[in-house]
Amino acid sequence: MQMTHIDAEARYAQLRLTALKAAQAQTPSNLGLSFRLFDDDAFAASKAWSAFSERRVNWDWLYSYPAFKFRHPKRFELALWHQNNLASLSLGRPTRNAAGLRLDFLEGSPENRNLKVVPFVLLAMAVYAESLGATEIRLVQPINDTVRKYYEGFGMQYVRKGDFLFMRLG
Repeated sequence: MQMTHIDAEARYAQLRLTALKAAQAQTPSNLGLSFRLFDDDAFAASKAWSAFSERRVNWDWLYSYPAFKFRHPKRFELALWHQNNLASLSLGRPTRNAAGLRLDFLEGSPENRNLKVVPFVLLAMAVYAESLGATEIRLVQPINDTVRKYYEGFGMQYVRKGDFLFMRLG
């Protein structure tokens, strides 16, 4: 039986939510972090980021998300909140062979560069990837060598030929 797009969206939305709750449970509560799916509050908060000259990319989350969402019902999405402030947005999807989960976009709030979101994004990715049966997570096309080296500090390995970093799970 072939799943309709609506059925797939509903099924994977539940998997995403369950994975984010599991990642939340593995995170110390005193950090004030909240793992959520994308919603209107996240898009509104991200819109304010465009006013900051420190912003490193100019990704329009609200405009770009609907097409990505439609094309990728198995997508990974995370709106990471610190207390009542949006700390980061991240978006990815399974690799073509479904053996991995790739991170296509990650943006941290330009308002709070001191909060290091990457460990929490990787945690949420790993939990979701395992729920999909994936055996690795990837970061595709790191923006520069500094970013590549930063991710290598988390145990990710760089593959120059494909321009991605990966980490095996389990």
